[in-house]
Amino acid sequence: MRSILRSTCIPGIALFCAMTMSGGAFAGTITSGPFSVSIGPNGSLYDGNGSVAFQRLSDGYDPLIPGVPRDSWGVVTSSGSDAVDPYAGCCGHTPSSTSVYTASSATVTTAADASGANVGVVENYSFLQRNILEITTTVTNDAASATDVKFGRDVDWDVSPTEFDENSFGPAITGNVINSSYYGFEDPAGPYQYPCNSGCNKTNDLGGGIELDLGVLGAGQSATFAYLYGISQIGENVNGLIAQVDADGAYYYIATQSSENGAYPELGTNSAIIAVATPTPEPSTMVLVGLGLCAASFLRRKRARG
Repeated sequence: MRSILRSTCIPGIALFCAMTMSGGAFAGTITSGPFSVSIGPNGSLYDGNGSVAFQRLSDGYDPLIPGVPRDSWGVVTSSGSDAVDPYAGCCGHTPSSTSVYTASSATVTTAADASGANVGVVENYSFLQRNILEITTTVTNDAASATDVKFGRDVDWDVSPTEFDENSFGPAITGNVINSSYYGFEDPAGPYQYPCNSGCNKTNDLGGGIELDLGVLGAGQSATFAYLYGISQIGENVNGLIAQVDADGAYYYIATQSSENGAYPELGTNSAIIAVATPTPEPSTMVLVGLGLCAASFLRRKRARG
């Protein structure tokens, strides 16, 4: 049974709806045109409401739908932990969230809750490329004192034509990545049981997980970062998908491909990926940077004339 506290849709705008929810499964679907993603009320991919999770619309390829459509995130501080995993139910405390959707983007705001991690989480979902989803995430410490913060996401890919026997692989962890996994059913707020920290190349019913150390956040301080999710275009192998997220600023990834031809570097028909990247600047920030560069150029020309 869905539990929807408030739902207000703006008349005349077909895919726009702002909702405040506690529990339940309804949310919304956003699209880049050739690809669609449904986003649940607490920020996990798949809203539990249909046959789309992350789908290539031209042929219906969707590596989240088979089996249990499972995508999760978790945050851990010295106060406790919060986790969102509504379809596997692994992870204990789930805070309340407010979700806002348009046709091509979504924002999920998770309230700080003193009974959990005591941080607020804002996740903005939009397409960087038609098959690459960026989840720009800001975590804010709402506690009265500083706390160390860790944040993780974990996804179970079921990649056709070998839906429950995929090949997952990744390099050794780097930067602020402190844990990674080749398994799709890790607890995102707990220690990973199937690590890829030293690099890995495994075949089974797999997926990917990446945990970040956001460092110590003082009271009221925030950290912003981005996860990238991608699925292959028709005719694109996993190397092409890795190149796409690299072009979008990814500095670490766990890639998953179908295993009908064996493990990587052998290549399968379809693939999916989870990665972390430096967030794409907001348009307003890019304008300010551009104005600053113009001003600097003007001053250099002025000095040269003088």
